[in-house]
Amino acid sequence: MSNWARLLSAIVPMGGRSNAVFQQRLRDLALAHVLSHKFDWLMVVAVAIACSTWVEWQVVAIWFAANTASLYLSARHAATYLEVTDQQKQLRPDALRRWLVSFGLYTFLYLSIWSSALFLFWMPDKFGNNVFLLAIAAVSVSPNLILNRPLPSNFLIAAITLAGFFLGALAWHAFSMLTVVAGSYIAYMIVIAGHCLQLSETTRQSAALSVEKNELITALSKSKKESDAARMRAEEANRAKSQFLANMSHELRTPLNAIIGFSEVMNKQVFGPMTNEKYLQYSDDIHSSGQHLLALINDVLDLSKIEAGQYTIFEEAVDLSIIADDCLRLVNLRAHAVNIEIKKRFVHPLPELKADQRGVRQIWLNLLTNAVKFAPPGSRVTMIIDYLPDGRFYFGVEDEGPGIPEEEFETVLSSFGQGKEGKARPGSGTGLGLAIVRGLLEAHGGHFELESEVGRGTLVRAVFPTGRLLTIPEAGHGIRRTSVAYP
Repeated sequence: MSNWARLLSAIVPMGGRSNAVFQQRLRDLALAHVLSHKFDWLMVVAVAIACSTWVEWQVVAIWFAANTASLYLSARHAATYLEVTDQQKQLRPDALRRWLVSFGLYTFLYLSIWSSALFLFWMPDKFGNNVFLLAIAAVSVSPNLILNRPLPSNFLIAAITLAGFFLGALAWHAFSMLTVVAGSYIAYMIVIAGHCLQLSETTRQSAALSVEKNELITALSKSKKESDAARMRAEEANRAKSQFLANMSHELRTPLNAIIGFSEVMNKQVFGPMTNEKYLQYSDDIHSSGQHLLALINDVLDLSKIEAGQYTIFEEAVDLSIIADDCLRLVNLRAHAVNIEIKKRFVHPLPELKADQRGVRQIWLNLLTNAVKFAPPGSRVTMIIDYLPDGRFYFGVEDEGPGIPEEEFETVLSSFGQGKEGKARPGSGTGLGLAIVRGLLEAHGGHFELESEVGRGTLVRAVFPTGRLLTIPEAGHGIRRTSVAYP
């Protein structure tokens, strides 16, 4: 903002933020008037008592009463403005202009009555008394200009009024030292005015910062309310989702188990051979589809419990080699179909793990299934049980698949999240596997580590805290690679 624009916005409200700054500067002026009126009244009392020794008491009384009334009205006017702005946070520009004019009028009224002492109490034949009046008038310049510094318009009114009465009195009374006194007064006023203008700029900056602070507080308060409302809606939606899934689990699983059971009976021809080969094939399709749907329902329910913090682990001694063989047996058929070789690389002797057996089985089966799903035909998948260089225990899977770009790490670990490779493959799953793995590991106090290189393959680790090892053999050495950890 240019200096002229800044000066104009300080004198007349121009709307926008300058309007708020102007209102704040008016508040500063009003507060100064409210706080200073008692001190000003004491000055009036002191001057009235001093001048009553050579001026008729009736004249002094009228001057004193007029000053007292103007000070009271000015202070009451300033207090009213403070009350209005407390009740109404932002005034309209036209209202601010009316307040600006009224503040200027009250300032002119009081200073005119105060300075009238130079005419009312002047005695041509009493040089000492007149010098006293001139000294009091000169001394009053500093407090009055400083008092009105928050607003340039009031500052100008105060300066012009005080200077006009002082210089006018010198000229009217043809004071003998007119040139010297007038020159000294003007120089003194220029010095005081310069300091006051600097203070005025500081006041403007302070008012602008105050307005900005209030705007930030208002914005933060609004954001917090919106955030709290959104959080409450999210919590309510999460409770509704959990309740819905809990209800649907029974409603879906009961008929689904019947479908799976009856289709298995038909597929195995328990009650006799099926003469139509098509029906036998259909029953097999029904059975496999039912099992797939049941597995999906179980995954969704498990994820829901994990996200709600309601997943309970049943700790027991887990033999990892047995679980590894079970998972390998479940995945081997699919791996052989695409000529993928699954190898084991286990540390010896294997420690026992204190964990939830079903959870550990689910972690490893999800990792192994993902590796076989994305590994190219003829490649190798390796099941690993080992220790990291720092002694932490883990099991995991390494494949020679297409790899995952680093920018997709968070996506593939989120619920229903899939990377580009997963989206490009039809039937690649729902994107729940790694999210469930991550949640199960967190329930055990562990964390998930993923490292991958595009075109080279992926290594995933399920890292468990050392406190979950029931037997702790001498730690081996895992492979050293830079990893990205997801606690």
